[in-house]
Amino acid sequence: MASALPGPLRVTTRAEASTPDAATDLRDVSERRELVERFVRDNHEFVWRCARRLGVREADVDDVVQEVFLAASKNIDSIEPGRERGYLFRTCVFASAHARRSVQRRREVVDEIRVGAEVDQRATPEQSAAESQARERLQAILDAMPEDFRVVFVLFELERVTMIDIAEMLGVPQGTVASRLRRAREIFMTQATAVHSEGEAR
Repeated sequence: MASALPGPLRVTTRAEASTPDAATDLRDVSERRELVERFVRDNHEFVWRCARRLGVREADVDDVVQEVFLAASKNIDSIEPGRERGYLFRTCVFASAHARRSVQRRREVVDEIRVGAEVDQRATPEQSAAESQARERLQAILDAMPEDFRVVFVLFELERVTMIDIAEMLGVPQGTVASRLRRAREIFMTQATAVHSEGEAR
């Protein structure tokens, strides 16, 4: 029969491993792993899109997404059902800001056009070029927005989250959300008009 070792390390016998408590622990671990895997599977695209739209370079998006889900897996038991995306978005805002600061410090130059072109090889060259250009224009406008306005714009206009849910997610009054959204729309329209005029001038 195995005896307890000094400190936290302990040898578990086969008989002990087959006890109801041990079986319950193993089942709990398995269920928790399945819960985390399902959580990642259901929300991966949402987090990826949010990270990109919050100004993270495509070359760094996967790292940010991984950071978000690592945080989520550690806190999975405390995330309220129905409010998963609110938690993920708040975590994504923090992780994205950290990633942008890191890029600024490193002063690296990345070929975004090449990375973007590799996203969908099934499209024709013309489609890829048009879609890449549209993505670049949208991202340039989002990057130019102040953070508070961009967050609300991304959630409402791109992710179709209601104002009520946005207010709850960000912990601000609905009036603040409406004000930020109105200002974000003004910025977007001004920048979009400028980009369109520039394109016609060419």
